[in-house]
Amino acid sequence: MLLIARAPVRISLGGGSTDLPAYYNQFGGAVINTAINRYIYTFIARGATDALQIISSDFRVFYRHEAGQTFSTDGELGLAKAVIREFGDTDGVDIFLASQIPPGTGLGGSGAVAVSMITALAAWHGRRMSNAEIAEMACDISINRMGLPSGKQDEYGSAIGGLNHFIFTRDGTQINPLTLPPGRLDTLQRRLMLFFTGKSRNSEKILQSQSSASRQQDPATLERMHRIKALCAQILEVLQSGDLDGFAELMHQSWQQKRGIASDVTNNQIDTAYDLARQNGALGGKITGAGGGGFLMLYCHEEHQPAVTRALQGLNLYRMDFRFDFEGAQVLLDQRVTVGG
Repeated sequence: MLLIARAPVRISLGGGSTDLPAYYNQFGGAVINTAINRYIYTFIARGATDALQIISSDFRVFYRHEAGQTFSTDGELGLAKAVIREFGDTDGVDIFLASQIPPGTGLGGSGAVAVSMITALAAWHGRRMSNAEIAEMACDISINRMGLPSGKQDEYGSAIGGLNHFIFTRDGTQINPLTLPPGRLDTLQRRLMLFFTGKSRNSEKILQSQSSASRQQDPATLERMHRIKALCAQILEVLQSGDLDGFAELMHQSWQQKRGIASDVTNNQIDTAYDLARQNGALGGKITGAGGGGFLMLYCHEEHQPAVTRALQGLNLYRMDFRFDFEGAQVLLDQRVTVGG
């Protein structure tokens, strides 16, 4: 028996950080993001014994749990184990996790891991769940069960797929698919570029400082986050009207706000690369995720992309091609009948 599920990672186009509970529970948050065709895969197979085994290729970690022993989420693979605990009865199962992106690179990989695993385990146990329910369970496990200082946009962007405007409040999440004028979606895809900085980072420290500032209502941080939310509303307007260059300028303004939220959101390498990209024709951009490393995302007209690519390669930043994903989390293969059975 073999079951394979996958969930896409995402890029955020506006409103990042306002999806943190410490912020949206007080002020309401809004994010525009799109899933992309880089995936987290979960493979589930019947094991050779009654033990549960988990293997993560990205973290090069193996975990084994004997049937009947107390199950703990402590140690490595804590999030994966927390998802498994939510479903229970996974004795005699082998779970293999694999990713198309390096971990800790600001594309929402951890959220996509939870979404991919929930999608797979729900199917394995015959439990029907909508993609919105999958996203909410993933958020609940990460934020409430694990106590991680994370937001909600990663899980929702991964589970739902496509280009969406998410509104986060204390009372729940609104999912608003975003429709662009004909042809503009393809143009947006072509003009967005991702460059790997070569560095992964632990976003927990950065997100923790942002969450603490929101809870304590630090005036300077809150002002920047309020501005990021206001810019997200403007980004929504220009995308709906098809003004893509206007979007690039607003993304640039949003990055200027975000880079001042915490000292480790940016660094000299990121600032140098961003400035060089703009000198060679990029109109706007940002670092993906919480910051500090990962991917540099840029908006650049097609005729300037070769020059930007050459310039950033000179700094050892390499471009990763991608397309938008409109399928979200899904089961790819479900062989519920044993071969020969």
